[in-house]
Amino acid sequence: MEATVMPATAPVQKQQGLNQVVINKVRRMIEGRQGDVMDTINRLLSEGRIAQDFIAPIGVSQRSKERPVISFKAEGRVQMAMPEGNFNLHGNAISQISEKMGIPAKYLRELSAGDAWQKQLCATILNEHSGWTERTRVLIRAVGMEVRGVLSDSYRRLNSVDILTAFIREAGGQGAVVSDAYMSDTKVWCETILPTPIEIPTRKNGTVIIFAGARFSTSDYGNGSVDMRSFLLNGACLNGMVRESVMRQVHLGGRLPDSLSLSQKTYELDTQTTVSAVSDLTKGLYSKDTIMQKAIEIQGASEIDVDFDKELKNLVQKGALLKNEGREVEKLLMNNNPDDGVTGGATLWKLTQGITAFAREQQPERCRELHEISGQLMNRVKVN
Repeated sequence: MEATVMPATAPVQKQQGLNQVVINKVRRMIEGRQGDVMDTINRLLSEGRIAQDFIAPIGVSQRSKERPVISFKAEGRVQMAMPEGNFNLHGNAISQISEKMGIPAKYLRELSAGDAWQKQLCATILNEHSGWTERTRVLIRAVGMEVRGVLSDSYRRLNSVDILTAFIREAGGQGAVVSDAYMSDTKVWCETILPTPIEIPTRKNGTVIIFAGARFSTSDYGNGSVDMRSFLLNGACLNGMVRESVMRQVHLGGRLPDSLSLSQKTYELDTQTTVSAVSDLTKGLYSKDTIMQKAIEIQGASEIDVDFDKELKNLVQKGALLKNEGREVEKLLMNNNPDDGVTGGATLWKLTQGITAFAREQQPERCRELHEISGQLMNRVKVN
């Protein structure tokens, strides 16, 4: 029997038109964010040039000395006094010191950001605890004259510039483009996506148009491990989402020698090993199998009915969302606006899109945390 060639139907033409609208929207978003991408890379390079590492003794070993190698004082900001000079303490470093000395971190950070007497009290507490803690050595990481991290003396030092470059290069080799990047004082993120959309028909939430990709993140200051995740961008609304980590490489290795110059070879070898792992994992995240699995997960999430009120209360209770964030997500879900990626039935997929729609308007760091919270909900979908 001779096959009949059917003319393109109106729904197909309509979908093609929608796809082109989405492609143009995503292209404009990428172009608009290239400044942020360049700022991130330039900041990583410039801070790398003024970064310093010190191995410093603390704790009971210093108590017998008239003048400890490290002490703390408050002059405008809480400072760490070392032979190399007086270094301001970043909030991240204060949290890490408090953890190592058994002091409540929230309390110490509040003191360090308070009035002059509170800063002075913070310095006094640190000096007193420093003389009694059992720990004997720490790795101190500074940028210029600010201490950003107080870390274990077994912390594996890695060259983040080389690792990020390897990620971008491998993603580019897979046909992907850098869609966004951001660097805070203590962490760097970079997202890459394939510029071609994938249409995913779902039973209860319409056709979802996704741009598949990969996210890389790392911290040189103990604020997270080297991490790689699948990244999904909903083209209709530019909601982002990341899935479970495929690499959580914790920065821990052998004990660092007193002379850090002796560990330069280890630093280079550890970086090369991580560069190789990141390249392999990036390739894997862009494989057809991985992308197909993510599409099936989205379809699966659209099959799971949920009670939004109960789900949001649970997320607030667990501390994943703040109370006011839960309320804002609920409003977005009730508005049912396709421009927010929130449409169709009350499903797990719609819930994830409500959270990521809310994330779009948040600070870059919180936005990415919400991408992870949203992605964790997808773990309920069982894919064979």
